[in-house]
Amino acid sequence: MSTALRGLQLLEALAGMRQPASLRAVAERVGLSESQTFRVLRELERGGYLDHLGRSGYRLAGRSVALATLIGPRPAMLRAIQPVITRLAHLTGEAVVLHLRSGATRVLVLGVPAPSGPILDPAGLLGERSPLAVGASGRIILAYLPEAESAAMDLGGLDRRQLAAIRDRGYEASFGENHPGVNGVSAPLLAYREDAGSADPAGSVGVALGSITIAGPAERLSEADFPRLVPMVLAACRDLGPRLASILGPDPGETVRALDL
Repeated sequence: MSTALRGLQLLEALAGMRQPASLRAVAERVGLSESQTFRVLRELERGGYLDHLGRSGYRLAGRSVALATLIGPRPAMLRAIQPVITRLAHLTGEAVVLHLRSGATRVLVLGVPAPSGPILDPAGLLGERSPLAVGASGRIILAYLPEAESAAMDLGGLDRRQLAAIRDRGYEASFGENHPGVNGVSAPLLAYREDAGSADPAGSVGVALGSITIAGPAERLSEADFPRLVPMVLAACRDLGPRLASILGPDPGETVRALDL
């Protein structure tokens, strides 16, 4: 493997880690020895892509951030997402995170902590990938995928009847699955495209782009809170879905997959 490719892999790994990250942690993430990892990190630091904070470890530097702003629709996408997610966090008083689908996984692309203080650090988890079958934010995406796509995926024990029930309900919940002591309720981010064969009178079908999740500590966020929270997260998804579709183009689901977001 070339040094250039290793450098890109290290940047990608670091972007999905809590920063600053130690040399050992980065090496373990990419599966290289610490000596190999150190040499590549040193070159990236010299090029302005990383900052080395001594014993604290490494973090992305200004040149990496500048490069990210030049790639694809991500900057416009984040500008559209941020106000909606921030407003929802303030309305609910809880942390809010947004995932986008990437193949059989979901990727955390933005998180806003609870106004009263973070129960977890959403910003520290950016880039985290998880299977769609695990957690509310993934299952709600899975429920809206065409059967031809989901048939080839690991459904984690879910059957078609359970996925249909989630879709009919319009939201999904999790209780400490991904983060012990943290509950969440998720709704789908849908874009719509014309489909001549659709049974929908409006002639359109939903494309699952991702999900928005409201998360809070179990002692503060329980199933009894869902009647208050579900309408708010559904409204945020209805607001944001068309905006993302306009940014990502006529086939937003395919664009998300192509960009590997």
